[in-house]
Amino acid sequence: MNLAALCTLASLALLAAVIAVHLRGGARPQRRLFVLAALVLAAAHASILLLLLSRDSGRALAHARAILALFAFFPALGIPFFAAFARADEGERLVRRTPWFAAAAAALAAAAVVLPARHFVALIHFTPDGALWGLTFTAAGKAAAVYLLVVNVVFLHLFENTYRAATVADKVTLKYPFLGILTSSLVNVAVLSRVLAIATFDRDAVAVHACGVVALCVSFLYASLRYPLFDLRISTPRGRPPSIVSVTVAALYLLSLGLITTLARILGLPYDRFLVTVLGIFGVFLLLALLISGKAKRRLRTFLSENFYLQRYNYRKEWRRYAEIMESGSTIEEFLSNVMSSLCDTMVARRGFFWTNVGAGKAGFYGFPKEEIDRELIEELLRRTADKSVVILGKPIERPGEDDAGGEDWSWVRAAARLGQGAETRGVIALGEMDLGRSYTDEDEDFLSLVAYRAKLALDNTIMEERIIESRQMESFNRFASFVVHDLKNTVGMLSLMAENARVNIGSPEFQRDALETIQRSVEKMQHLINSLNVRKLPSTISKTEIDLSSLVERAAESIKPLAAQKGLLVDSAAESGIRARIDATALNRVIENLVLNAVEATPPGGAVSVSVGRAEDVWARIAVRDTGPGFDPDYLREHLFRPFHSTKKEGLGVGLVLCKSLVEAHGGRISIESAPGGGASVIVMLPALPAAGS
Repeated sequence: MNLAALCTLASLALLAAVIAVHLRGGARPQRRLFVLAALVLAAAHASILLLLLSRDSGRALAHARAILALFAFFPALGIPFFAAFARADEGERLVRRTPWFAAAAAALAAAAVVLPARHFVALIHFTPDGALWGLTFTAAGKAAAVYLLVVNVVFLHLFENTYRAATVADKVTLKYPFLGILTSSLVNVAVLSRVLAIATFDRDAVAVHACGVVALCVSFLYASLRYPLFDLRISTPRGRPPSIVSVTVAALYLLSLGLITTLARILGLPYDRFLVTVLGIFGVFLLLALLISGKAKRRLRTFLSENFYLQRYNYRKEWRRYAEIMESGSTIEEFLSNVMSSLCDTMVARRGFFWTNVGAGKAGFYGFPKEEIDRELIEELLRRTADKSVVILGKPIERPGEDDAGGEDWSWVRAAARLGQGAETRGVIALGEMDLGRSYTDEDEDFLSLVAYRAKLALDNTIMEERIIESRQMESFNRFASFVVHDLKNTVGMLSLMAENARVNIGSPEFQRDALETIQRSVEKMQHLINSLNVRKLPSTISKTEIDLSSLVERAAESIKPLAAQKGLLVDSAAESGIRARIDATALNRVIENLVLNAVEATPPGGAVSVSVGRAEDVWARIAVRDTGPGFDPDYLREHLFRPFHSTKKEGLGVGLVLCKSLVEAHGGRISIESAPGGGASVIVMLPALPAAGS
C-alpha cells in the first residue's frame, strides 16, 4: 500500500471517530448536519481508497464518478452547516438555506452519476507495476474543480465571520476548529489549483488532501472533547458588514496562479518545477527580510515563545487581551466565564473556577460542568491565600475529616489566587493541573497575580456602576413619588376642608351639592394619580383636543373658592370669551389648580387672588394667577426656581412649580414668575391659542 492510500486510510479512520463521537452528543440540528456531512466525506474517502487500489481503468472510472458525485453533493450539507455553526439563529438558517443548497448540489451530483465518466476524466495513468498513478481531467473536470474551489472559499468566508462575531471566550473554543478548517481549505485550494493549472490529480495530491482532512478531524475531535463546541450561541451584530478577507485572499491567490501558469507556458518549464522555483525565491526573500529586520526577528521570537514554549507569555499581548476580556462581559456571569476560560487556555490548565461573592456567590467554570461550588473548598482556598494572594500548591488539598471522604474531590486544585484582602476580598480563582505534564512556575504565579488584581478592579467597577444605576433609579422613583404626593396632598386638603365644614353645614342643600362635586373631583384626581402610577410617566401622556380655554380656567378657579373662603380670601376670575386652544384638559386643569392653590396658601387672611385669561400677540393665550402675598425671595428666584425639592413653604415638597412647568412645556408653552418688591406675585402661563373666529 502506497503513501497516498495510507494517508487516505488514516483520514477515513478519523472521520469514523468524529462520526462516532458526535452521534452520542445529542440531536441538535447543527450536530445532525455535521454528522451527515462527515458521512458523505467518509464515503468520498472510501471511494478514493478504492480508486487508489484499482488495477483497471473501468473500475477506476466508476470510483472516480462516485468521488465526483459525493464531492459535488457535499456542499449541500457543508454550506448550511457553516452558515449555522455556533450561531444563535441556527434553526432559521438551516430551514431557510438547506433546501436550496441540497437541490443544487443534488442536481450536480446526479449529473456526475448520469453523464459518462469520460466527460470528466480524459486519461487514467497507471505505473509499470499496475498501480494507479493519477487522472487527467477534461474541461468539464476542471469546471468541477472550480466548483469545489469556490465551495472551500465559501466555507472559509462563513467560518471567518462566525469567528469574527464571537466573544473572546467563544474564540477560545473556536480557535482549534478554525485552524483545522483553515489548514484543510488551504490544502484543498492548493490541490485544486494544480488541477486547474495542469489538469492532473495524482497520488501525491491525494496524500496532501488526506493530510488536510486529518488536520480537520483532529481539530474537531480535540475541540469537541475539551469544549462544549456545539453549545455555542453567537449573535451577529446587526448592520455590521461581513468580512471578505478570505474571499480577497482567494482571489489574489488565483490571480497569482494564473500568472505563474502563463509564465511557465511562455518559458517552456514544467508547472511543478516552476512553482517550486517561484516559492523558493519567495522563501529566500522572506528569510533575508527576517535576517535584516529587527522587528521581524522580535515577532518570530514572540511566535516561538507563545506556541512552542508554553511557560513563556507575551505579557503585552496577553495583558491587552485580558483588558478586552474584562470589558467585554455585559453581566457578572459572562465576565467570570470569559476570564476563566481564557485564563485556563493561556496557562494550559485543564480545569478551574472563578468564584466571587458579588451577587450571591456567582461563579464561572472551565473544563467541567458544575452548578455550584463547594463552600468548604472556597473557605479553604481563602484561608490558604490569606497571607499571600497567590498560592502554588505543592501537594493536593485533602478534605478534612473522615466523614467527608465521600464528598467532592479537592485534589485537582493546583493553584489559587485571592482577589483582594480582608473586607475588600472579591473572590478567588482556582486552577487545576496543567496539560503536557507541566508544573506551575514563578512566571505563572506572577501572571496569575496580575490577572487576579485586574479582575478585582473590574469587579469593583462593575459593583460601582450597579450602585450608581440603583441610585439613579431610586432618585427617579423618589422624584416621581414626590409629584404624586404633592397632588395627593392638595386633594386631601380639599377633602379635609369639606369634612370640617360638614359639621356645621351638613344640612344645607347648597353645601351638599358642593360636597358631592368636591368628592367627585377628588375621586377623579385620585384615579388619575393611580393611572400615572401604572404608566410611571412624568408628565402624564398628553392627549390634545380643542377646548374653550376660558371656561376651563374659570372652572378650575371655582373649585378652589371654598378653600379660599374658609381662609378668608377672595378668589376673583376674569376670562376673555372665545379663547380656544388644543390642549389636554386634565393636564391644564392640574396646572391651574396647583397655581391657584399655591397663591391661596401664600396669601394671608384678608388678601385676594385673581385669575385672568386673555390673548397676547394674537397667537398666545395668556393665563395669569396673581396674589397679594409676600412674594418670592430674590435668592429663590435666582437659584432654586423650577428646581425640584426646593420650596418656599415650610412643609412644601418643592415639586408643584416643576410639575406645572413640565406640563406647560409639553403643550409647547412657557411659564414665568413676576414678584413685586413690595409684595405680591404673578405666575404667567403662555399657551399656543387657536385663531379667533373671523380672523
